[in-house]
This record gives sequence, C-alpha cells and structure tokens, in this order.
Amino acid sequence: MDSMAEYLIKNEDFSKILATLLKEKVVDKIIGAQLRVDKKSGNVDRFTVQPKLVEKEEDLSDFPLSPLIAFGYARTDSASKYLHKSVAGAMNEKVGLIARPCDTRALIELAKIRQVNLDNLFIVGIEDRGMLPKAGREMRSIKDVDPTKIVKEKVGDKGLIVKLDDGSTKELNLSVAENCLRCYRKIPVVADLTVSDLGIPIDSEEIILKVYSDKGNEILEKSGISKKALPANIKKDHEDTFNGIIEKAKEKRTKDLEEWDKLSQEEKIAELLKCTMCNTCIRGCPVCYCVDCILQKKRKDKTIDKVTYQLTRIAHDADRCVECGNCDNNCPQNLPLSLYFQSLNEAFKEKFDYEAGLSLEDTPFRSGKAISEMELEKT
Repeated sequence: MDSMAEYLIKNEDFSKILATLLKEKVVDKIIGAQLRVDKKSGNVDRFTVQPKLVEKEEDLSDFPLSPLIAFGYARTDSASKYLHKSVAGAMNEKVGLIARPCDTRALIELAKIRQVNLDNLFIVGIEDRGMLPKAGREMRSIKDVDPTKIVKEKVGDKGLIVKLDDGSTKELNLSVAENCLRCYRKIPVVADLTVSDLGIPIDSEEIILKVYSDKGNEILEKSGISKKALPANIKKDHEDTFNGIIEKAKEKRTKDLEEWDKLSQEEKIAELLKCTMCNTCIRGCPVCYCVDCILQKKRKDKTIDKVTYQLTRIAHDADRCVECGNCDNNCPQNLPLSLYFQSLNEAFKEKFDYEAGLSLEDTPFRSGKAISEMELEKT
C-alpha cells in the first residue's frame, strides 16, 4: 500500500480519531483495548492488554496505545481473532479495529472463506517493529525498575525502552518475539489509517499517522485534531529505522530457516512429542475458524496422539498461516511452531508462488478452483 498523506499527531489525539468513528456513525462498535487491573493490589498491569468492545465515545478517552504497540493483546487474543469470534466477523454491523500487520493478513484469509466482511470494517493498522508478549513475565527478573512507575513503553533495538513517571527512561533487555524478529512484512495489507512510533523517540508526545483511504482521510478531517505534515528529518528516521528492521528480519529468517532445514525429520518430530494437546495454539490462531474442532473432539475422546494432533493442525492451517506467531508465543512447551509454518510458507512461495494474506485475488493452491485450473492446464 502507498500512503496518501503522512502526519505527526499528538498521542492523546489517537483516541479522538476513534471517537469520531462512533460519533459520525461510520462504525457501530470499536474493538478497543484496556489494561488489566490486578484485583488484589489495584495496580494497573501495563503488560496485559485485553480487547474491549466499545460503543460509547467516552469509553475511548484513555486508550492504551503504547502498551498495545509494544505488547499486543495478551495471551491468545488478537484483533482479527476477536473480530471473528466475538463480533461475528462484522457480518451484520460496522466495526472499527486496531490491527497489527499480521491481523490484516488474517482478515484477508478470513474474508476469502466468508468469515469476515471487509466492507464493514474501518481498520487502523499498526506499522511496528514487533511485540514483546512475555515482557510481563520477564520483568520479574529486573529489580531496578518498578513496573507501576512505567507511563510509556517503546520497542527498541535491544528490547524495551520504558519511560517512568519521573521523566527518566531506561532500556531493558527484554525479548522481542522470535517470530516478530523473522517477520519482514511490517506494513498492513489493508487499512484506512496507520500509526507508528518507528523513528520517534520515547520522550516525544507525538506519533506518526498515515492515511491510506478516502474514508480514513474523511474521518481524520472530521476529528478536528491538530496535525502537521511529517517533517523530512523524522520521515527519514522513520524510513531508515523501518528498512533496517526489514533487513535484519530477512537475515534472521534466512539463518533460522537454514538451521531448521538441517534438522532431521526425527529431530523435528521429537519437538512435537513435547506437545500436551492443551489447545492453546488452536485458541490463538486467527485463521482457525471451525465451530466444531475435530482435533479438540479427538483429544477429548483420546483417539489421537500428540504428534498426529500437531501434524494435523499444521496441515490444516499451513496454506493460510499469516505468521502472526500466536501459536508459538503462547505454547507452554515452547514448541518451535513458527518455524514449522515459516518453512512451509517458504516452500509454498517457491513451488506455487503463493503467500497467504496478501490479496483477496490470490487463489489458495489447495482450493477446488486452483486444482481445477491446474487440471485444465494439463489438458
């Protein structure tokens, strides 16, 4: 996608754009976000971002944008999964959502099988570096930072940069998800607007906003927020940062997949033997759409073993995997699930010239249409 316009806006004005969607009745609901509050201590947990369905403008006033960019939704939640599961795929109502690049690819795949209605969506994409889904757990080992004092966060070159309530900043050696570090598709494939903090220092009160559709531009104008054209120096920092991330991701992807390919089939199967069939990977996958899951039924009936369980799931989802990493990030046994899928995706790209989640016009190579076309070519 090519942007129509690029601006700097105040962080606090992001929620005003969302509120305008409801005010102008462009959407009926917005899949927003909220931070979890610990019931015992009453402290806000900035590392646990949960989806929140919003129908009133006032409920968007304190949108946790920087935690959402840095950590994503907690556990198995994602914008695309929540839309499909909890808002019926926007089939009968108009919905706004804030989506990571992998979310937008999932929306494309779900639309292909008529599980979501793209025409009913207003999408605000995130152009990001990657996320730290285990930051809350890893923070426990850092003794010189009080998590309750953090007021802002940003993913940096070496981990997480945090701003504290006294105005100071610290860079913490926390882990960006391995899957994100291998991801070179950092731009949403479909969006009306996007936001990004790439190339913006953490002490800035501004964020980059790009316009990708007439609908997005109209909402931005109606919001009445103050905006300024993206200055040349910030645009350069943003693009240089983005391009550097992409190059590193491609290098890591090549290196990791080469090492993965060197493993024997026995070694790869041995990893699957660690699986406990807990269903976390299925719950987290944004393109798993079956109401009645045969794998969960077989697991309950004890008619499937752990290797067959995972191999069946991989075979089921392989040609529509959008590499969100949700299965890998949440696996309690730390199975290298993203490597299984990414290695298959590389093979699909080479053999069939196909990548999931890029376009509605792309025909999945296992579909009846693709098979019929191949048969016609043979004749």
